[in-house]
Amino acid sequence: MVERVTRAGNATIGLAAVCAAWFKEVGLQGEGKGLAGTLQRDYQAMVEFLRRCFGAVVAPGVITTTEEAERAASDFEVASVDAVLLVHIMWNEDQPLISVLENRGGRPLILWHYRPAGAFPPYLKTDDLFRYSGTVGALQGSAVLQRLGIEPVMVAGMPGEAELAAELRQLDRALSIRHDFLGLRAGRIAGMCDAMTGTAVSPEALRARLGVQLVEISAQEYAAACQSVSQGRVRAFAHDAKAKFAVEGVCDASLELASRNTLALDDLVARHGLGVVAIQDLDPDLHRLAGVRPCLCPPISAELGVAFGMESDLHATLGLLACMKAAGAPAMYTEVFTFDPRANTLLMGHAGVHDPRLAAASGVTIVPDYEYRHADIVEGAWQEFILREGPVTCASLYDAGDRYRLTVFEGESLGGERRLQGFAHAVVRPDVQVEELLPRLLRRGMTQHFAVAPGRLSGLLAKWCRLSDIEFCSEQRGSGA
Repeated sequence: MVERVTRAGNATIGLAAVCAAWFKEVGLQGEGKGLAGTLQRDYQAMVEFLRRCFGAVVAPGVITTTEEAERAASDFEVASVDAVLLVHIMWNEDQPLISVLENRGGRPLILWHYRPAGAFPPYLKTDDLFRYSGTVGALQGSAVLQRLGIEPVMVAGMPGEAELAAELRQLDRALSIRHDFLGLRAGRIAGMCDAMTGTAVSPEALRARLGVQLVEISAQEYAAACQSVSQGRVRAFAHDAKAKFAVEGVCDASLELASRNTLALDDLVARHGLGVVAIQDLDPDLHRLAGVRPCLCPPISAELGVAFGMESDLHATLGLLACMKAAGAPAMYTEVFTFDPRANTLLMGHAGVHDPRLAAASGVTIVPDYEYRHADIVEGAWQEFILREGPVTCASLYDAGDRYRLTVFEGESLGGERRLQGFAHAVVRPDVQVEELLPRLLRRGMTQHFAVAPGRLSGLLAKWCRLSDIEFCSEQRGSGA
């Protein structure tokens, strides 16, 4: 009978604990035998431990035959598990293992290099040796994995270990991010930015690699959505903005137009069910039809955790979403403007949609759109602020052609007083010297866009990449050129 239990995590895993039928065939697990009882107690301890690490555990029992492996695979399919967790609970035979692997439905595989307890006894009885024989099965099974071309995510340890529990809980979070991408609808407003060929999107690759569906929204549809926003909503939003933030150099008409065009993003998110929006904000038709580009913060989308990027860089915006989910907090869409080698700092920022909750204590000021204030019908409105201080992770998702690649570096946001007119921006001191970091990034290849997220998230993002078949590149001290 399948046991499914729910706990505080998010992801659902299928537990495939394999053990050789040979133990039964030679009578070592017969009724009343001590080894059989020990195996069941170890299995229950394993399940109880996993309950505390994942949202749900589908536990079909110890798998000893191909038929049991097939039934387990069916249980995993019915439960829509996010990953299969393989454990060689004792030595096992290849045929059930092959069945588990070939019937996992393309789901990620986590291999637990398991031991039932800590130090083994000074003198092992035969049953003790069999109990600890999962290592034999794991090494034997590595040949099967290699021949099938499967590279699992590996963890090691025994039930109850704090380090293993932390590792599994991080995998739970990484699987949750992967799950959230499956079926995600990603909007692109006004098409591709032809000036930046590195931002080109393959809808087929998005769907095949990440499970993400591209939703094209023309400049005409966006402009129509802007026109449909009621004047009452516009005035309420503009009034609220003036109550919360200082406004400098922006007339009421400009603020209301910017407010209208920002609220239209909320409407498009709701209409199309979007979790990500990349805006081609340099598109001349968008400016001609809508008047100004949206550069304030759409309130409903912000509460929903929708990620917004500019210059049509959908991949970087998906990376922003992954960082937001990893941090459990808003993150900033940026590019590296310039650097100071003496202070070892990067000046990062971007025009566009930013969450004011990111701001340092120096606050937020609504100012003209300094890039388009002379070209548009009014001066526009966007938010000027500096990112608050604290540890950060900077991440750039890029289509490298045959794969997606996430490049990550960590550091500190310095916060403090603003350092740049007009933009939401950050001053980041990376852990690696900027004169070493930037050449590495240039040699690797990417777009200029980075998410900057609060916290040190490299470990979690690395697991998300492994589970999602994304190349992960970490730029830390000593990682080489």
